[in-house]
Amino acid sequence: MLYRYTLTDASIGDYPLEVPVKQGSDPTLRPVTPPGVPHGGLSGEIAGADDSHPGTPADDAVQAFKRKLRSGAAVTVVNVDHPSAGLVAALGRLPVDAIFIDCEQGSADVETVEHMARAARLANRVSLVRLFTPEGWAIERYMGRGIDGIVVPRLDTAEAAAKVVAAVRYCFPAAHERKVVVVQVETRRALDELDRFLALDGIDVYFLGPVDLAKSLGYAGDHRHPDMVAKLDHALARINGAGRVAGTLVTPEDVARQIRQGARFLYTHADDFLALGARAFAATVAAAGRN
Repeated sequence: MLYRYTLTDASIGDYPLEVPVKQGSDPTLRPVTPPGVPHGGLSGEIAGADDSHPGTPADDAVQAFKRKLRSGAAVTVVNVDHPSAGLVAALGRLPVDAIFIDCEQGSADVETVEHMARAARLANRVSLVRLFTPEGWAIERYMGRGIDGIVVPRLDTAEAAAKVVAAVRYCFPAAHERKVVVVQVETRRALDELDRFLALDGIDVYFLGPVDLAKSLGYAGDHRHPDMVAKLDHALARINGAGRVAGTLVTPEDVARQIRQGARFLYTHADDFLALGARAFAATVAAAGRN
């Protein structure tokens, strides 16, 4: 059975929250603080019960996300670009599937990750953290902050990727299938070993890092070089040919092409959203000024 609450937070606004409770619990309307919610964060009362949806909202979001991937549908994954729970909450109101918290190239610390993951959970969005190392201690530390999955860079070999899967299963022996595991393929050696990567179980997405791949393959980071584009297309085809899910960086200009090439995990940036909106707004203002 699930009770529905409204959670109010000064920085992220009001969100509906469903909390599973045991059958037979008192359904009388009364203020409560559900498990896992900080004291003082709840505004409102139990609004009713519904036993038609098993699991927690976070579990439901993760399972829906994984079903979309398995079905061949595209998912939109947005890098927040800033260490801000409020920005996560704002993105959670938009039609995106997952929030990407970057701890490799971004500045979010462990405590901030916890707050950002909580904001994503309240918005019923999947939270993914890109780690700065594939080592097991880092996987355990960050997955213990309430995130839904990890994006793991710096993997040159299938053996290293297998250790990532093993670390996730160690952290969540009974619930690892409810976590999302994304491995990045971003070096010449990893690309050479791609078939061995694809033979591993427990990996949800094989993410092609185009800029780092372009550096490793001798294109000075220019992933739009025609020869580099052909290599990326070939890698996408190999991933799809193995029945696996492929992902890569996309922009408004190339997203349709990347989908045609087989990318389903569509990674983009919140800063790009802001730039796109700002340019469109400026163009509208300019056009109005000419009339």
